Amino acid sequence: MASHKILHAADIHLDSPLRNLTKYEDAPADQIRGASRRALENMVQLAMDQQVDLVVIAGDLYDGDWPDQNTGLFFVAQARRLIDAGIPIAVIRGNHDAFNKMTLNLRLPKNPDGSEVMLSEKTVDTREFDFDGLAVAVHGRSYRKQHERGDLVKDYPQPISGQFNLGLLHTSLTGFEGHTAYAPCSPQQLADFGYDYWALGHIHQRGEHQIEGSAPVVFSGNVQGRKINEPGAKGCVIVDIDSRGETTRTFHPLDVVRFEWCRIDASEAKRIDDIADQYEQWLETKLEEVDDRLLVPRVEITGTTQLHRKLGRQYESIEASLRSVSINTGGGQVWLEKFKLRTNQPQQSAATDSTGQVDQGAIASVTAVVNELKNGSKSSGVSAGELFPEDDQSVASDWVKEELSLLMTKMPKELSGENAVVNLDNEVELQEWIEQATGELMGRLQPGE
Repeated sequence: MASHKILHAADIHLDSPLRNLTKYEDAPADQIRGASRRALENMVQLAMDQQVDLVVIAGDLYDGDWPDQNTGLFFVAQARRLIDAGIPIAVIRGNHDAFNKMTLNLRLPKNPDGSEVMLSEKTVDTREFDFDGLAVAVHGRSYRKQHERGDLVKDYPQPISGQFNLGLLHTSLTGFEGHTAYAPCSPQQLADFGYDYWALGHIHQRGEHQIEGSAPVVFSGNVQGRKINEPGAKGCVIVDIDSRGETTRTFHPLDVVRFEWCRIDASEAKRIDDIADQYEQWLETKLEEVDDRLLVPRVEITGTTQLHRKLGRQYESIEASLRSVSINTGGGQVWLEKFKLRTNQPQQSAATDSTGQVDQGAIASVTAVVNELKNGSKSSGVSAGELFPEDDQSVASDWVKEELSLLMTKMPKELSGENAVVNLDNEVELQEWIEQATGELMGRLQPGE
């Protein structure tokens, strides 16, 4: 038997907006807006170029109900390309494109053998294909509702003897940080079925989670990153099946917009221009990796540095300098998504009064107030980085919301809503403000430039 190939993709989120980008005036909106469509086109072209036997999509083809029918029609056109090339497709719905009226009304093309592209939501569906010496059975079930918290795996059938059995499932497995537990199951449960491959969706980070000696359990990841917390290459996995039914998995990037974090340690920086120099060097290296994709970096400056106060006071000019580097070095291929400052002031001796005596009053008072916000304790000697530990952040955030809420109502209209200086409902953004303000205040209370 000659080797055969199956393309495993998931989480296409067709026409989903790339978050937190299009609101910026200078964002490359056209490239951003069409990114998920271009990634899907890349997937179809890859399938044809690689002459794969089958394409499976493990949920979240769409990103919920469409604003219009064009989203669905675009997928119909791409599915038609595959089927006209003799490549069948098997798709399940996930939590973002669960069973709904709009998907009901869309007539999808049928596979070359006449089977349906979309697997049922009523029961576990099985599709059987014969590829010139390789018989493949795809077992899968679409979500009927968005919040599918039950165990879907228990209803999957036993493997069909003599065939390559592929399980298609949209799941969080036993849980991933930051992901809702949908259709939970364990790698051991999947291993016990005796299938040859598990094609999973829902987790956007590519990875394998099988029990040693059992079938591969693979998240292909999403085909296109949608935000800065989905950095790196995104795409699909092509599964090569040899004559013994053994698999080799190869990742293929499909994305057209690449998110990346650029973390710069300013601990050894002597001047502010050193920051821009480090960013320029990082860009030159990263541009070689991303080919012709649009590179969207977020720059985060960290470290304990004597430049801490200067950096804070020259925030806008530093950001402008980094954007200038993006333009000059990237030649239109780089767009700086955001600049974050997370540095700390070095610990120094306490301030002195006019007689030269040590004055701990201000620092001790700030420390006491911060500790009261955290847990009511009165301890002293807390460093700037420890003022709001992660476990106590909600207490500090509630206090900041209360203090700022009245002020925010008095801001001009152009600084409200989406353009607000700080979003009081965004916990992460609030914590960034608290950390920066605390570090700045402690820096001002200590001797220095």
